[in-house]
Formats: sequence, structure tokens, C-alpha cells
Amino acid sequence: MAAGPAKADATEFEVTAARGDEDYGILSNPFLDDAFRTLSFRMRVTTNPDGTWSYEEEAVLQLPGLEQPFPHTDRNTLTRVRAPEPNPLAAPPTVDDQSLGVGSLRPPTG
Repeated sequence: MAAGPAKADATEFEVTAARGDEDYGILSNPFLDDAFRTLSFRMRVTTNPDGTWSYEEEAVLQLPGLEQPFPHTDRNTLTRVRAPEPNPLAAPPTVDDQSLGVGSLRPPTG
């Protein structure tokens, strides 16, 4: 998991992770570690005045057959298409709810 400092009202922040870091290190399953070993990761996030947000990320990978690490960069701007809706399974249980506190997929009766 990557992390980095940001103030509550920040409109731009950066997170990083590095292989071997004890706090925010990179771990992989055996297949990914052999085929696409991630050495480092960095992502800069910007919230834009028009409500969109943008990111630019770079992962540095060690790939089989390549002597030098391979930098992979990705960037995009995302636009909200609608307001978020609460997950119905996260709703607090009601007195007559028999779902063990995780909401219910059963339609209401009555």
C-alpha cells in the first residue's frame, strides 16, 4: 500500500511505495514477483476545480529478460457520472433485522 503526506484541504498529493520498505513496502504473490516484480510505485493525485480528478502514476518493474528496470507510466482524468449511493449492506440493522448486522438482501415484507 502506498502512502504520503497530505493536508485535509489539499488539492494535490503524492503517495509512494518501495520494495523492501517496512512501512509502505511492496509485496507480490509468487507469479507476479517472478514475471513483473514491482520495485517502486508513485502516484500524484490532483482534484480539479470542475469536479474531475486526475492521476499520474509510475510503477518501476523488473521484467524477465531485461537488464534495466522498466518504468510504466499511466495517467488519466476521471469524471463523476453520478452521486455515490450508500451500500445497502452497510446500512445499520433495524430492530427486526435478522441479518447479523450487515443489512439484508431480502425485500421488505409487509
